[in-house]
Amino acid sequence: MPTDLKENIINIDSFFDKEGNIKKELINDFGNNNVRQLGELLTERLSENFIDRRTGKTREKKINLELNINQLRKYYDMFLRIYHSRVSEDEKKIQLLMLKGNVEYSVGRLTIKRFGIFMENRINLVVKETEEKFEKTLQAFKLHFEALVGYYPRTKDEGEN
Repeated sequence: MPTDLKENIINIDSFFDKEGNIKKELINDFGNNNVRQLGELLTERLSENFIDRRTGKTREKKINLELNINQLRKYYDMFLRIYHSRVSEDEKKIQLLMLKGNVEYSVGRLTIKRFGIFMENRINLVVKETEEKFEKTLQAFKLHFEALVGYYPRTKDEGEN
């Protein structure tokens, strides 16, 4: 899989700053690498050139197509069902890992590589947490995901004015 030069905007190492507060850029459009820029990256079409072994000709392979707002909302709704479920922490972690698997399937089917990177990174950050930090990290992901839906670019055919 090719290295995406903008993965440093898509991947994060924590939802929190040094003081333990949610990083502001994850929930608003201020500063660099903010949630609005993340949304723009998720809608950016990417392709790469490769040499066809049979013909020897250079061809183009699509590696990221636009994830539309309806697709994003579908995954956000799936996440919210997990977030609001009244099950144990371990069960929520299992459900999050299943969501990650569902996204991974869609990455190949819909060619939405960057969204797959985003979800894998965020879900991994949540499920690795222990009891005392799990709920806070899950809530931070919820706020971040909610902000992404709010700032997500709309296409003209989705009613943009």
